[in-house]
Amino acid sequence: MVDGYSFWTFSDIFEENYFPSVPFHGGFGLLNLHGIPKPVYRAFQLLHQLGEDQIEVSGRHDTVEVWAIRKETQLTMLSVNHALPGHSISNEQVELILSEAPEPRQSYIERIDEDHANPRKIWLQMGSPEYLRAVDVERLQAASELQKESLSCSWAEGKIKLCFDLPPHSVATITFQFESQAFKKIAELA
Repeated sequence: MVDGYSFWTFSDIFEENYFPSVPFHGGFGLLNLHGIPKPVYRAFQLLHQLGEDQIEVSGRHDTVEVWAIRKETQLTMLSVNHALPGHSISNEQVELILSEAPEPRQSYIERIDEDHANPRKIWLQMGSPEYLRAVDVERLQAASELQKESLSCSWAEGKIKLCFDLPPHSVATITFQFESQAFKKIAELA
């Protein structure tokens, strides 16, 4: 759906700024100076995995947005919970209903939030060391990875229903695998 997208800089190492030694200092890059992917890098990874056929999503919420994208025999629900600075935001219990859907073979969720795909949180727990050892870089690299977590949903009479938590300023994709490309209808944010 998007042919291209640009980001200010790929790495925190760039000529317009000093060369930092602190691994997570608020730099503009998708990767920190050790090549550890930040959450924004993982967001681009999620976008890259989406398909090209967008399906209508009805329903409205002040801070939660949901898009449904089909790719071959999978349907992915891209969900974000975001508000502009100075506006209220809270953890949201999101309920999605997919109409005229075949029974999914598999469903899983991938998250980017305070507790998922967030190496900075682990770095803070390590005591915020200015200089990292190789073992620290490996640990932070692992903490940055997206994790596929099984997600249960109910299916009856052609409707898939599921609920999940979406923390403030987070992104989640819920992916359904089907036997065929039969899914064609609508998703509803309840």
